[in-house]
Amino acid sequence: MKQIVVTVFVSLSIVTASSCTAENKPANVVVNSATTSSPAQPALPAATFDAMASGRKVYEANCVACHKADGTGGEVVIEGKKLDPDDLTSAKIKGFSDEKILGYIMNGVVDEGMPAFKGKLSEGEMRDVVKYIRTEIQKVPAKAAEPSKANQLAN
Repeated sequence: MKQIVVTVFVSLSIVTASSCTAENKPANVVVNSATTSSPAQPALPAATFDAMASGRKVYEANCVACHKADGTGGEVVIEGKKLDPDDLTSAKIKGFSDEKILGYIMNGVVDEGMPAFKGKLSEGEMRDVVKYIRTEIQKVPAKAAEPSKANQLAN
């Protein structure tokens, strides 16, 4: 995906650059040499954002204490409370849709001690965590949650 984004960005940059050269302008076009009051905008850098790295970072900061680095969960004591977080590698959790996992992250599971991360993490960060869980912990390809369903879960 990252490679596709970079390829598209480079392709668009080349097309834009080549369309702005003098030899491509019709003879009757006059270039306005007057300066404008706003400074020229610098070119945007190529996309370097990595959703998997973001998901790992957010998971390590917010999920590892309960679900462990490998996602197996199990009994833990957090703030004096004994909890038994789900094993994210189990067939049960693997069978959940991305939207359902996203909903649990957003809204928490109060009866089981899982906090809600809505308002603490952005929706993008939560989606990155779902992708990280699916790909790195469960070893299955991640599927993007549908925005309309994610918004319904957030409400």
